[in-house]
Amino acid sequence: MILHTIVPIQYIFSDYTAQTRSTPRLIEWNNVKLEVLPAGEGKYQINRILSTNPFDYLNPRLQPGIIIQLDPKI
Repeated sequence: MILHTIVPIQYIFSDYTAQTRSTPRLIEWNNVKLEVLPAGEGKYQINRILSTNPFDYLNPRLQPGIIIQLDPKI
């Protein structure tokens, strides 16, 4: 099932927050805003892309599920 909606997932699936173990975090990485989940020391897993540029969604380095490394100062 695919839902094309702007409504936050918490309103659609009430137990979504109970299933996630960590709190999502919004960051900007390579000039693209991302929602990420902590995946270890300085590493984050991309949860979703927050962009209006369609080419950001085609970038294989920005696909949900990919682990990225952040600078310690962020």
